[in-house]
Amino acid sequence: MQYTEPTLLSALDDGNFSFALGISPWLFGLLVLGIVLGVWFTYYRTTRPLSAQWKTFFITTRSGVLVLILFCLLRPVITTIQTSPQETYLGILIDDSQSMSIGDLDGGQARQTAVEEALFENGLVEELAESFQIRTFRFDKETQRIAGVDDLSEEGTASSIQQALNYVDDQLSGLRLGGLVLFSDGADNSSVDPTSVARDFGGRQIPIFTVGVGQENIPQDIGIVDVSTAKTVLEGSIFTVQAGISHQGFEGQEIEISIKDGEETVASEIVTLGLAGVTRRFDLEVTPERSDLIVYDLEVELQADEIIEQNNTYSFLVDNTEKPALDVLYIEGHPRNEYKFIRRAVEGDDSLRLATYLQTGPEKFYRQGIESSTELSGGFPSTKEELYGYEAIVLGDIEKDFFNNDQLQMIDDFVAERGGGFLMSGMMDEEFIGTPIADILPLTLIEENFLPSHLRGGIRRGEHPTGELYYPRLTNNGEFAPILRLSSEDDENLNLWSQLPELQGIFVTGRAKPGATVLMEHPILQYQNQLLPIIAQQRYGSGRSMSVNTASTWRWQMMLPSEDQSHEALWRQMLRWLAVTAPERINIEFDREFYNVGDQVNVSAVVLNDEYEPDNDATLWMQTTAPLEQITDTPMEWDIEEDGVYRANFTVEEEGVFNLLVDVASAAADAEADGSEKRAAFVVTPSLREYNNAEMDSALLGRISQESGGAYFNLSDIDTLPDRVEFTPNAYSREVQIDLWDSPWLLALLILLLCIDWMARRLRGLS
Repeated sequence: MQYTEPTLLSALDDGNFSFALGISPWLFGLLVLGIVLGVWFTYYRTTRPLSAQWKTFFITTRSGVLVLILFCLLRPVITTIQTSPQETYLGILIDDSQSMSIGDLDGGQARQTAVEEALFENGLVEELAESFQIRTFRFDKETQRIAGVDDLSEEGTASSIQQALNYVDDQLSGLRLGGLVLFSDGADNSSVDPTSVARDFGGRQIPIFTVGVGQENIPQDIGIVDVSTAKTVLEGSIFTVQAGISHQGFEGQEIEISIKDGEETVASEIVTLGLAGVTRRFDLEVTPERSDLIVYDLEVELQADEIIEQNNTYSFLVDNTEKPALDVLYIEGHPRNEYKFIRRAVEGDDSLRLATYLQTGPEKFYRQGIESSTELSGGFPSTKEELYGYEAIVLGDIEKDFFNNDQLQMIDDFVAERGGGFLMSGMMDEEFIGTPIADILPLTLIEENFLPSHLRGGIRRGEHPTGELYYPRLTNNGEFAPILRLSSEDDENLNLWSQLPELQGIFVTGRAKPGATVLMEHPILQYQNQLLPIIAQQRYGSGRSMSVNTASTWRWQMMLPSEDQSHEALWRQMLRWLAVTAPERINIEFDREFYNVGDQVNVSAVVLNDEYEPDNDATLWMQTTAPLEQITDTPMEWDIEEDGVYRANFTVEEEGVFNLLVDVASAAADAEADGSEKRAAFVVTPSLREYNNAEMDSALLGRISQESGGAYFNLSDIDTLPDRVEFTPNAYSREVQIDLWDSPWLLALLILLLCIDWMARRLRGLS
């Protein structure tokens, strides 16, 4: 703090006079009287006569000289109180997030432009600077000090008022802070309620003056709220994209939702908007048309009256690259038609490998689709290591006695623990009741004796009700199940199903288990007042299970033209559904489905050993390739709280596709064992957070100002803000002493008196 020295006149006026040697003014007066009398006595006894006027003159000058000398010798001082005003600071915080680019003010003016005009062009900063030292900051999810309007970008993907207030408080700590002025639309993404921070400011008598920018109600807008879809698909598979759409002012209006791959539209649908302010979800089905990492654009038709355009488009990534074939183990009890046509259905599909073990007669077996001479050479796998090399198991018309108890339990572990898929297609033999197979199935098994007579054992007899021809019926869940899709269009899908040939025969089971879903059912036959299920599915532990309660799906291929691919598509989709979720030995997981610029990406790698148990003794490196081909290597650290889980994180600063390569070397493995690699990718897109619910939140801004003791302003009445921001001067004080004895003017006076005395004496002829 710089002090301003007081003037001599102000010190004489306000200060206290004293002598540094401690002599009182009364004693000084007596000494002065003594000096005057002494000088008078000296001149009174002079031998040379002088007139009374000259004697008086010489007595005055000589006494003045001596008094001044005595005055200086006694070191006179003036003690006074010196004050210096303390500078008061004012912080100005400007919301610099993407929502500030919305042009919802008069004439379509953007919010940020209006703030810049008010602050810098119309002279508000200069007016405030007359009373305060101004410090200006921009903020989104982070806060920075800025010099002026050129430092504003409107690119922040999220705004945190709480973080901004705390940052400014820390930066201006130790200075006298007269208050803060906050310009924002109130679109806050703080993890902590900013009013609690404002309350703390109020307790320290630091008011926050909030200025609301933007419209409190945006009358016309349609926006994408979120997008949900599969990250990875298999070539040729249909996947569903679910889009959450919200709107204001377009209730009941029909709009087009489309998905584009570059310039090509791959899916579209006309939908009708519901209630304003309510997020409604719409599904679109897409079949990838190329093997690649595909960035799709979901677009909502832009309406003429919409104020916000940025939230009508959103990009997402789907991995449709070539992948190793899914290994499916198929055990069949005899060479029936169903076996023949299931194998034919997957021929030519590089995404599936069907390794089959077919019993052709007593003690006779045939292996097909094997990769080595040793694969399945001993029949059904006898160890977990061997079985767990597959992603799914299909059991055909096979008897229970084919398996030993350990193998049955191993199948249960394969699904529940390994996360594999299980499908039973064939006779649901009651012999499996009480075994792990019965636990896995989505349907209950029933002893034939407990069934009504018309449902007992007639599947192999065409004249029996359970053996007759029938057209299967899709349930409501089945109509929309991706695995039963013959077309992405609902009407076309139902039409194709209606053209499929009849099935013949159904295996009778009990009701669907809790959590299971029936996709297809018999049109007539019932058990316990429910139509008999034909296809059902469920989650079981970490895996999936399915039952197909007929042995005649081959008719869908045999009795249709050769160019019809319905049977092939159905079986491929069902097998993929079973196998695709089975975890690999290395799995890469992300903490969210989509990322925006500025987000932190948290990557987890789950590493399993040969027996698919967590591996805590591995070394992992993650290589990240950014859109502009920058490559970064990062070690992944084992999470001691989760077995087999390794983590790393980084922040994305640009849009586009990021590619990851995780290299794993297991210290627990044999020294000769090779390391493994796993690739993954994700896309970084502009954020929609700032454009959804983008109305100006005057209520929040009002609470912030109220809790802090400030005031809320609309941008239109900002001219009154300087009058409300109260300047309270403060000062530091200290006691100072001003020496009079060494003052230049006192020396000059002394010299002047001596000169006058000397010249007068010479003039009168005195020595």
